[in-house]
Amino acid sequence: LKMRKADPIDGYRPHLILNDDKKQEYLGVVLYDMQIDGFDPPGYAMCACLYEDQGVNYDKIQIGECFKVMEGARVVGIGTVIPG
Repeated sequence: LKMRKADPIDGYRPHLILNDDKKQEYLGVVLYDMQIDGFDPPGYAMCACLYEDQGVNYDKIQIGECFKVMEGARVVGIGTVIPG
């Protein structure tokens, strides 16, 4: 896990990869309403799907799913989907 140099802010646009996704598909999201102080104590953020209108299927993002937060090929965080 390679940490970011700065804390993320509202409007941060990483990709998520679901741990159980055999294809390891990058899902583009934008994070907002963030209550995050870095990625190493746990934090909270809402997320919106960026490419749903372009045919990317986000249906596999379900409550309880664990994911990696990606910046390019770098894993910069991990998380779990919780109810919003």
